[in-house]
Amino acid sequence: MSQQLAGRGLGVVPGRLWRRGVLAVAAVGALLFVWWFVTTPPALPTREGHVTAVTTVGKPVFVGVWSTGSDFGRELHVAGVRLRADATVAVDLEPLLCRGGSVGVTSDPAPFCRELLDPAGTTLGPGDSLVVRVVAEEPGAVYLDRPSLAFREGPRWGNREAGTEAVLAIVTP
Repeated sequence: MSQQLAGRGLGVVPGRLWRRGVLAVAAVGALLFVWWFVTTPPALPTREGHVTAVTTVGKPVFVGVWSTGSDFGRELHVAGVRLRADATVAVDLEPLLCRGGSVGVTSDPAPFCRELLDPAGTTLGPGDSLVVRVVAEEPGAVYLDRPSLAFREGPRWGNREAGTEAVLAIVTP
């Protein structure tokens, strides 16, 4: 009986180990590809140059930093907008979604926007734009970087810069 067991062996068959290893590497590769695909949505449109605006102390100015245009073929579910600015004075920045319109520079965006909303939790699509409300209580200068949007588009999600930069002067009345 001991001779019968000795012939069979108790080890792993080399062909099976090789196939299992290849399948494991393929599965890990597929998971890494899916992770990469989901977390790297296509870039959003950016523009060189900057928007220039002037406002007086204590008076808000609304600066359009990104307009999707009617040919924008995407629908973004916005989780939030991050603004980064270098300023010589304390400045209050607020990102807003201009639904159904766009703003260059204005002190009253109502005539240009069907709705003005907090972008977090909204959908941004064709014809919408991103506006920044800027107000400062002292004279100075503000350099606003491109906004960064945290969004989901179908199964993909990520953070991407969009639009253009802005340079603002806050002057005494």
